[in-house]
Amino acid sequence: MTETFELRYKPLLKIKLDGLGIEITDASQAKNCGSFSFNDIINIELTSKKTDWFVTTLSWIVDLFIAGGGGENYKNEANIKLKTVNHTLKIWLQNVDFEKAETIVKLIKDKITT
Repeated sequence: MTETFELRYKPLLKIKLDGLGIEITDASQAKNCGSFSFNDIINIELTSKKTDWFVTTLSWIVDLFIAGGGGENYKNEANIKLKTVNHTLKIWLQNVDFEKAETIVKLIKDKITT
């Protein structure tokens, strides 16, 4: 059975799962496009969007001395890191349904651990 998940429409980010592997279409980064067998996938990780405290703190300190305060919060974007036998991909999850991404990662983890 084939399942297709469209995470983003512009630029297109689509992940298709079938019985043998996954097919990734990432219009924002062509190097992420391709088909990967479940047997070749070593690991998959989902990282949520979170504050980069080092850069944020540095920004606040610099702004305090230069501009009188008002630094910004800097966040690392959510991403999926897919490690295969031959590649390591980082798929950026800007403007996507994060719950769909969680579902995809869980389905892939289930396939590679069985």
